[in-house]
Amino acid sequence: MSEPKTREDYFAAASRHLAKAVHLAGYAEDLAHAPNNRHKSSDYAAAAAVHADIARSAAAIAEALPEDTTEDTDV
Repeated sequence: MSEPKTREDYFAAASRHLAKAVHLAGYAEDLAHAPNNRHKSSDYAAAAAVHADIARSAAAIAEALPEDTTEDTDV
């Protein structure tokens, strides 16, 4: 996957990581209710938290970028 460059790229990355965080958090919750797998829930919850942090960071970067940001090809 390439690095985000535009505001839209960062919003897309935030959306992907938010969806992953929600999925992992749901899985962690399911594991927490299963006595035989409860020990695994904290690992999935931690992974969900990492994805949520990435989503927040990407959204903050996107908000800070101007709307018409385009890739600079004059390098």
